[in-house]
Amino acid sequence: MIRATFAGFNTALSALQANQKKLDVTGQNLANMTTEGYTRQALKTSGVNYENPTSFYMNENDVNVGFGVAMNGMTQMRDQFLDIQYRDSNANTSYNKTLADSLDSMSQFLDETKLDGLRASFDNIQTALTNMQDPSKVNDPVYEGELRSRMEATATLFNNTASSISQAMVNEYQKIDGDGSSENGYADKINQLLADIGDLNVKIKKNQLLGNSALELQDTRNQKIDELSSYIPIEVSYFTEKYDVNVNGKTVQRDRGLNYDSFGNATGKSGFPEDLKISLVYTKTDANGKNPKEYSVTLVNGSDVRDNKKNYGSVSVTVDGKTKYNTDGSLNKDFRAYDGKVNSATGQVQQVQLAFSQAESYSISKDANGHNIVDSNGNAVSDYQEESMTTDNHIDKDEGDYATVRFKSGSAQASLDMLADNTSSLNNGSIYRSYDYYMQRLDTLANTFAMDMNRYNYMGVRNTYPTDAKNMESFLNGLTATELSNRNQDADKSTFLLLVNSGSSNAADSQTANNITAATISISKDWVNGNTHIGTYGDPLQGNSGTDTTLHMLQAVSTTHSAIGNRSYADEMNSISTYLANDAYNNSNAQKTNQAVLDSISSSKDQISGVSLDEEAANMMTYVSSYNAAAKLMSSLDQTLQTLISMAG
Repeated sequence: MIRATFAGFNTALSALQANQKKLDVTGQNLANMTTEGYTRQALKTSGVNYENPTSFYMNENDVNVGFGVAMNGMTQMRDQFLDIQYRDSNANTSYNKTLADSLDSMSQFLDETKLDGLRASFDNIQTALTNMQDPSKVNDPVYEGELRSRMEATATLFNNTASSISQAMVNEYQKIDGDGSSENGYADKINQLLADIGDLNVKIKKNQLLGNSALELQDTRNQKIDELSSYIPIEVSYFTEKYDVNVNGKTVQRDRGLNYDSFGNATGKSGFPEDLKISLVYTKTDANGKNPKEYSVTLVNGSDVRDNKKNYGSVSVTVDGKTKYNTDGSLNKDFRAYDGKVNSATGQVQQVQLAFSQAESYSISKDANGHNIVDSNGNAVSDYQEESMTTDNHIDKDEGDYATVRFKSGSAQASLDMLADNTSSLNNGSIYRSYDYYMQRLDTLANTFAMDMNRYNYMGVRNTYPTDAKNMESFLNGLTATELSNRNQDADKSTFLLLVNSGSSNAADSQTANNITAATISISKDWVNGNTHIGTYGDPLQGNSGTDTTLHMLQAVSTTHSAIGNRSYADEMNSISTYLANDAYNNSNAQKTNQAVLDSISSSKDQISGVSLDEEAANMMTYVSSYNAAAKLMSSLDQTLQTLISMAG
């Protein structure tokens, strides 16, 4: 069989066109070497040949060869496996970075190795009490004034530390909600990213249906997906649309990504564009905080926006289960702005949660028997379905209920962990302790210290020592805050309360021993005004010395107390500081490890997706050589044709 006259020219022309396009792609890559998020592009080509097979017995002159090169489209040099690894590692690293900032903020006022704080203050009180052991000094206003000054300084340190923790909690909340700051919080950023990715899904799909691969739009989408992975753990997957066909009166669902024969058997891929889906991964435990199970909620669902429905979900912030705004956009009157304080109804610090609504999507409607509902034309009837989930760091404080919903990583979960209540902080899957954990320990320390000082001074002022040493502990325990407060208000007797509630949280507690915390502890006004003094009645079990009250207080400072873990006041502060230091150290090690993994994955990604000047220069030389060879082929064919024409003439 004689070859077509201009067939060789077509082959050479396809080679010229393909190599010219490859040079264009090389230029595009070089031009975007420093463009953030740009992925190296490449031209997909394949050899042109007959689709039908040639018989083995045909004449050798009929071998199908030499029909040129076909340009099949543009592609990006990406590795989806590396993308998955990068986003997982990015979420882990972001979790540690956020925790590092939070723990560092607490170290500014709790790390006793860096400052003379409460630990040193208790030492100063011990020194002042030691100076008052001499009977000649116990009534000396100078020495009592020194003790009062030391205790006042300690109370002020408690107040300032509690205030700093409360402010740190509010700052942490602002990271999530953005309330009160000039920047958007995690919730706003997540919502914007979900909306952008959903919109890009639609634009990319429309371009691909028109034959444009929209690679630059895909780069933008990948950037936003990578950013989203720093806030919450996500899973990215791809799928093709499903559609319904009527086959013999029955509705059958098929995949647009596949071709089907007349029998409904898949015969291969159709080339229909894929859609992108993003899911949020979370774990849920049982009522005892055990047996975690993994779940997911769809946040971006392809490009289906029929009936103006959204192909992306959203997140909202709740405080104690209440959102700031109602569904109609009006302000929720039941919402109480976050201030890091205890909710009187639950007895817990305010609980911050994230509630996610799932992307709306079509699903086939079913009848009571579970069969597909079809319309008069036999088409399946579809309805939009929406689901939602709420993270709840502590669902119910009663009856030991520690059920939790928790993300496995991400900046948002780091902030939620830091804002968890004291109990949930140790039962929500986090290995780090929350602000409330440290606040509760400070509250217990402040209350224990105040109650001890007040109880011993009560005995020294009112001369109410027990006569049996075995009854001392039960006697002291019987002097509750309410008992001390009631007896201190007896107008016929001298007041004895040294450390009281300032009333800053509840006016009814002012100047009483009730509900003393780190935030409310203060020196009593009566002591400041000179109406209250250190008791001088002696303990009969200690020889009725006038310094027995001072000695009891001194012993209380140096001995251990069951309420604070069988530690002394100073040792309890050391313990609190050590716990914080350990958390910071462990998190720092985890951050270094995760950052090293992330850097390694980023390097591997860059080797595949990044633009290399050396590699592109080598490609350029190859394409230029191929282009010149194709041009030489065309010249040779032209000379051959000219020779044939001359011979024929």
